[in-house]
Amino acid sequence: MTIQQCKYALEVARRGSFGVAAQHLFVAQTSISTGIKALETELGIQIFERSNKGVHLTQEGTEFLHYAAQLVSQAEMIDERYRTSAHIAKLTVSCQHYDFAADIFGRFLNEIHDTAFTFSLRETRTYQVIEDVETAMADIGIIAICEKSEPLMERFLAKKKIVFAPLGTTKPHVFVRREHPLSGRDSIAPEELYDFPYIYYEQGMHNASFFTEELWDSSNQPRRIEITDRASLMNLLLLTNSYTIGTGIMTSELNGGAICAVPFASNSVYHLGYLVKKDKALSDHAQRFLTRLSAFFQNIEG
Repeated sequence: MTIQQCKYALEVARRGSFGVAAQHLFVAQTSISTGIKALETELGIQIFERSNKGVHLTQEGTEFLHYAAQLVSQAEMIDERYRTSAHIAKLTVSCQHYDFAADIFGRFLNEIHDTAFTFSLRETRTYQVIEDVETAMADIGIIAICEKSEPLMERFLAKKKIVFAPLGTTKPHVFVRREHPLSGRDSIAPEELYDFPYIYYEQGMHNASFFTEELWDSSNQPRRIEITDRASLMNLLLLTNSYTIGTGIMTSELNGGAICAVPFASNSVYHLGYLVKKDKALSDHAQRFLTRLSAFFQNIEG
């Protein structure tokens, strides 16, 4: 099976015709027919039903194209990353959903004077951050590790040949809007949160406790809201009396001071740090970003 065969199948499904697909791909129709026939033979499935009215996807074909689209997308991403001109500066930072990371990334961009660059900030699930660093899709990862889960996470990262470099420690904080009934407290106990909706980030199939971002086991909370992005988190916090548990680090420039962090009555300690691939040389831009990242945490602790 080749990427080109997958592209053929996707284009035929998109156009509903072998002939029209051939025209859009600037190849002979026989090339597409031969390629897809070979693909069907290799996989032992029928991707298209052919008739006088055109071609239609079979059930097996629909399932196959779901995976084929992912393969083609990944191939195009790799091609874009490595075939672009060598002089173009590149940096990808993958992180959990932290607004301080976006703040640091923005300030880092203000220091860049290259005539051409491709920089990326990926906010994603914990496991995906680790996988991005492992597969070199990201140069740097940023995560928090619970002190209780640290030995387990260290073994997990070691197997993937990833190094975790601590930046600082923090204790859990409750994030709520300024108008929240609990916003004025010196600290908040777990039982005080029981009547309020709890917001947490969806972690997909990798939902073990040491992959969570919220720094607290909230499985006993009766009202739970699962989200996937930081914008949804901010909107829900601003519009409702919901809450989440986080690092306590939130830059006022990005939230306008409308969200506050109240210390959570917990003995848990979390280590914030960055991930890099073991023995992988970092670019000048990656080193520059890490310098600013480290300075940010030094200022907090200072």
